[in-house]
Formats: sequence, C-alpha cells, structure tokens
Amino acid sequence: MGSYPDGKRIFVKMNTSPILSGLAREQIAPQLLWSRRLSDGRDMCAQEWLTGKILTPSDMNRKQIIDILTRLHRSRPLMTQLTRLGYKLETPLDLIQSWIEKAPTALKNNQYLQLVLKDMRENLPSFREDYATIVHGDVRHSNWIETDSSLIYLVDWDSVRLTDRMLDVAHMLCHYIPEHQWVEWLTNYGYKNNQTVMNKLIWYAQLSFLNQITKYYENLDLDNVNREIYALRIFRDKYGKKNESKKS
Repeated sequence: MGSYPDGKRIFVKMNTSPILSGLAREQIAPQLLWSRRLSDGRDMCAQEWLTGKILTPSDMNRKQIIDILTRLHRSRPLMTQLTRLGYKLETPLDLIQSWIEKAPTALKNNQYLQLVLKDMRENLPSFREDYATIVHGDVRHSNWIETDSSLIYLVDWDSVRLTDRMLDVAHMLCHYIPEHQWVEWLTNYGYKNNQTVMNKLIWYAQLSFLNQITKYYENLDLDNVNREIYALRIFRDKYGKKNESKKS
C-alpha cells in the first residue's frame, strides 16, 4: 500500500504484468494509475485502492465471474499484446512439461503424482492454436475481489499465459461449482454440452489440482498440499473412471 501527500491511498506493486492497463480497459482488473521503470530495472505500478472484500469459495458461483472470464478469454487485444511481449502458445503437453520443470523435487518424486502425470500424457486433449486464448492461470477465490460498490475484479496476473481457456474454466468447476450445476455454468459461459467438452474438463481439472498443490507447497502450507492431493484422488476416482468408460 502507498499514499499520496493528500492521504489518498493507492495499491503499489513491483514487477506486475505489463498488460494491467489493457485489463483495466476491459474492466477485468482495477484501474492502473501509473507505472515506471526503476533504476535497478524493476517495474513499479500503482492501481486504485479499492475497499471491499476477497471472495470466499461460497461466493464463486456468481454470474459476474462468468462474465469476466468470458470477456478475458475473448479479448483479442489482450492476446495480441501478450504475443507481442513474447508469450508463446502452450499446448497441453507444454503445460505438463512446464509443471514438471517448475515443481519442487518432492512433488515430482511423489509416486501418486507421477501416476497422474503419466495418465495425463497418455490422454492429451485436442488443442487448436486458433482457439487459444489469454488465460489468468490462477483463478482461485483469493484472487477475486468485490468492491463496496459490488464490482468484481480479478487480480494477481503472475500466472497469465496463452493456452486453452479450459485451464481457467476447469479450476472454477472442480473447486467451486457443484457437479449438478456444471452444465448450466458451461452453457452460460458459452460451451456446448457434449462429451468432447467434458473430456477436456476432466483433463484440465487435474492440471488445476497439480498447480494448486505446487502453490501450497511453495508457501510451505503442507496441510493444504495434502488436502489438494486427497481432493485430486477423489476427483480421479469419480470423474476419471467415468470419463474412461464413456471413451471406450
């Protein structure tokens, strides 16, 4: 947090995503007030200070969230900006390889997670480069804020990437939305209700569990690491087997 001489508060952050101004124009992130390059090469920016709250898991089934994700995933200007910044399209195999390269050794050596990765490699979903979009990459509830005026924003853009939009959608569904509401949520978002979409959802949901396991481990939050691994087991036991039976 920072403030001006007149006492007006601002949110100051170092090395933030260079697309913040574009996100603000799309009303996806809070307004960017200014940004500057420091003498040591780091970037510093200031955003408007918002009074409100962080969304809880029970808040995540809001239509505003679907609207924001739809606006993000369909934004050609934001995708063009990321491409100009050097971001590359990532296929499902690229996403797995990225996880393996960045995950702590203890997680890479976990026998159960090795089994999950092997299964995911053998069942890669289809990927069309012309359907790739900008995705946030970490849509957990703590990255959503609601202002006192009932505006909702998505924050913390350190995980942004160019890939299949299902990366964000699957995290939302497998972590926050009851299964009996999945079809309605997907329809409101713009997906068709067919087995191809469901197969893709199952695959990216597993990746979302892997990503969350890594984040909790890096924060030394071992209780939530174990909870997330257990949730992944439950998910695979329920939806993975169901998915396999529908493929055969």
